[in-house]
Amino acid sequence: MYRWIKKLHIYAGLLSFSGFTVWGIVGIWATFLPAPAERIRPDPQIRTVAFSVDGSATDQQITDAMIAASGLPFIQPGRKPNRDPQGRLQVRYLTPNGTRRILLLEKENKIRIEQVASPFAGFLNIMHFQTFNHHNPGWEVRMWGAYNEFSMWAVIFMTLSGFYLWLATRPRMQWALWTLGLSTLAFAALYVSLR
Repeated sequence: MYRWIKKLHIYAGLLSFSGFTVWGIVGIWATFLPAPAERIRPDPQIRTVAFSVDGSATDQQITDAMIAASGLPFIQPGRKPNRDPQGRLQVRYLTPNGTRRILLLEKENKIRIEQVASPFAGFLNIMHFQTFNHHNPGWEVRMWGAYNEFSMWAVIFMTLSGFYLWLATRPRMQWALWTLGLSTLAFAALYVSLR
C-alpha cells in the first residue's frame, strides 16, 4: 500500500504542477502589488455599435440583445440586468484578459463597448481562482477551470498522503515533529485571533 500511495502522491504533484505554479506566482505577485487605489489603470478601448431598443422589451431582453450585439467572447445572454449610477443599462464582466463593459446609450441608438486589457499577472490572477462551475462559457477557460479544480483536490490528497508517507517511514524525526506541532499551533492561534 505504501508503494501505491507514494506513486499516486508523485503523480498528483506532477499532473497538477502547472496549477501549483500559477498559484505560487499569483501569491508572490499579490504580496508586492500596490493597493487597489494606487494601481495604474490602462485606458479602455472603446467602440460603439448601432443598437435600437424595442419599447416593449424588458431589461432582461434588452440586456440579452446588448450581449449578442456586442460580439464579445466569454459571455452569453442570461446575465442579470444592471444599471450604472446614471441609470443606464449596462453589462460588466471579468475575463482572463481584462474587464468588459457594455453600456446602453438609448438616446443615441448605440451600445458602447469598453475593454480594459489585463497585464499578464492579472491574467494569471483570474486563472488561479477559475473553477469549472465559475460563470464563463468559453470552453478554453472551462477546461482550465476543470484542471484547476483537479489541482485543488490534488493538494488535499497530497497533504493527506504526505502525512501518511511521513508516518509510515520516519514518524520520530524531531525536527518534523516540531514543524508539525508549531504549524498546528500557528494555525490554531490564527483561527482564534480572527474569530
